[in-house]
Amino acid sequence: MDYATAVGQAPPGWRHFTPSDIGRLPNAVLRRELARVPPQDRSLFDRGDPDATDRVLRALFWTLVYHLEPERWDELARCEPIHPELIAALPDHVAVCLDVGAGSGRLTQHLTGRAQRVIAVEPSLGLASILARRMPSVVVVSGWAESLPLPDHCAQLTAACGAFGPDLEVITELERVTAGGGCIALINPEEPDWFERHGWTRKSVHPLPPTAHPQWLDEFFGPSDPPRELLMRRVPGRY
Repeated sequence: MDYATAVGQAPPGWRHFTPSDIGRLPNAVLRRELARVPPQDRSLFDRGDPDATDRVLRALFWTLVYHLEPERWDELARCEPIHPELIAALPDHVAVCLDVGAGSGRLTQHLTGRAQRVIAVEPSLGLASILARRMPSVVVVSGWAESLPLPDHCAQLTAACGAFGPDLEVITELERVTAGGGCIALINPEEPDWFERHGWTRKSVHPLPPTAHPQWLDEFFGPSDPPRELLMRRVPGRY
């Protein structure tokens, strides 16, 4: 998601965070996220301009949640279940499956029954810790989608849920780690129409209703929106 879109689409909970919270992000995350801020806003933010500060906080909302308050994200993910029809459409009986941007394991839990070995890639240490405690059989590694710490062609299924849009750098990396003949599967990616226009197979379903959850979740994140789209493509070649 680009900076302007992130600013415009920030959920109400962005007001929960302050500039001091940005400074609490891990150094590598802080450098990465501030690099997304346009130079003019970065300069104004550094000088304490209130409007620029609000824009930066809005743009970094999800990063602040993932890295500083992962339990909030985990509760949101648990109330937005993935439709069984989307899971059933994924390849089954594969040797290795990757879950990229795995979070606390909303998709990962479904992949463990479809692969001999599941590797979850997640840059947030807090979310990765929740996932590792919940699913000890899963190999959890730290990394970013645009630079996966994995060898070429290592997985027959590379999947993600709600993590990416049409970022060519990320898509190229997903292709790199997927074996020839394997499948890349993105559940609820940003801009699903873009993927469909570029030849990805699309499956849409009526989303499941959100599970019972406390009111603060809607007040913080906005209305619940369980996953409803699956975009898939095969990587050319054979296993």
